[in-house]
Amino acid sequence: MDQNNQDNSGVESEVNGSAEAESNTDIQSRNIFDLSGVPNTETSIDLNQMRVDTIPDLSRFKDLKFLGLRQNLLTSLNTNISLLINLTELELYDNQLTEIQGIENLINLEILDLSYNRIGKIKGLSTLSKLRKLFLINNKIEQIEGLEGLILLELLELGDNKIKEISNLNHLINLEELFLGKNKIKKIEGIDSLVKLRVLSLPANRLTKLEGLENLMELEELHINDQGIESLNGIENQVNLQLLDAAADSISSLDNLGHLQKLTDIWLNNNKISSWYEVDKLSKLESLQTVYLEHNPIYNEGCANYRRKAILALPQIRQLDATFCR
Repeated sequence: MDQNNQDNSGVESEVNGSAEAESNTDIQSRNIFDLSGVPNTETSIDLNQMRVDTIPDLSRFKDLKFLGLRQNLLTSLNTNISLLINLTELELYDNQLTEIQGIENLINLEILDLSYNRIGKIKGLSTLSKLRKLFLINNKIEQIEGLEGLILLELLELGDNKIKEISNLNHLINLEELFLGKNKIKKIEGIDSLVKLRVLSLPANRLTKLEGLENLMELEELHINDQGIESLNGIENQVNLQLLDAAADSISSLDNLGHLQKLTDIWLNNNKISSWYEVDKLSKLESLQTVYLEHNPIYNEGCANYRRKAILALPQIRQLDATFCR
């Protein structure tokens, strides 16, 4: 065989190998919905990362409780999903959905994840009265709406959207966790009636002060980092607070924290704290275990000197920044 034939043979072999691999992929793709060996009584089906662009007929699985469809290519939900009326958890994370539709019949749904899609409006959820957890991270939502029937909701995640105002939440009296990070919110408002709230997460917004928290006396975690907060005034009623994240804000004073006797973690790195007198105010917090203070003006004294002074000022803590003290 001459050199040309050998070269052609190599190319042909490579092409054949690629074709065979592609054929195997096609076979796999065609067979991913071959659920013939799965009993009708199956309660959980996972079709994550299958490049699914349409939902298969799953109507024979009358007892199905969980359906996972993460990281697929769904642009809409066909009628096949509406037949799964016993579903309690549906994952549609990371698809290409532009609207919420086709799930009105899923009245037993308790957990719904629609994060990382292209949804512009919250709608089509009013019949899901048993819903407890709703995830809509990283969509194109501009307004909080369409949650009127979800009175049992305990967790709402709307981070990384385009929301400018906190509104239409006051009826969610059972809400315990609210996540609104990385939006365009300028004011804390509209949450007065959420008295069961334990976690409020509002990082990376456009807030400059704390307000509207008076009724949230059960709050255990407050995340207000990465924006323009200048003062920690406004959390006088949060006596149950255990974690306060105010990193990367514009805070220079640590007044009004003495009542936070349950506080175990406070993150204040990357602020404007320039006096050790301010740090001394934290010594009264007997439950405090973890403190982040690096990259404040007091940090510029040099790492070793900074650590020595911080540990002397706060003998009760176990961790300073990312390092354990003892």
